[in-house]
Amino acid sequence: MRKILCILLLFSVVGFAAETVADSVAAPADSAATMSAPQETCGEFKSEIAHRDSLMAVADSSCSVEKDSLRAALNSEQAKTKNWEQSYETMKKSNETCARALSVSIEANEKSKEKEKQSKSQAAMMTSSSFMGGLAVGMLLFWLIFD
Repeated sequence: MRKILCILLLFSVVGFAAETVADSVAAPADSAATMSAPQETCGEFKSEIAHRDSLMAVADSSCSVEKDSLRAALNSEQAKTKNWEQSYETMKKSNETCARALSVSIEANEKSKEKEKQSKSQAAMMTSSSFMGGLAVGMLLFWLIFD
């Protein structure tokens, strides 16, 4: 394993050294090409700079248009958010009102059921007490008559 790593390290060092030598050999040829560059006319440089400036102006105007459209989209989203929040608050208040009304209705229904139950029990007690009273009167009369 160590031998393989050493061989890989050796090849990478040799490859790096070969690239450095190739770069140093190519450098004099590049310097000769750059020597001819100052011989170009000044007008070509000016036209190239003007062309670059026009490209930058176009890019700048497209960026400002994009920025304006993004700002308009942001304002639209903010308006939608305010509308949604207002709708949510309205629905929340309506829900609270309905919940209160429902609880009052349920309480009233329970009270009426209790009252009905109580009236039924009172009616049953009155009926039974009236029956017992009748029996008592009947027994009293029976005792008085047959005694």
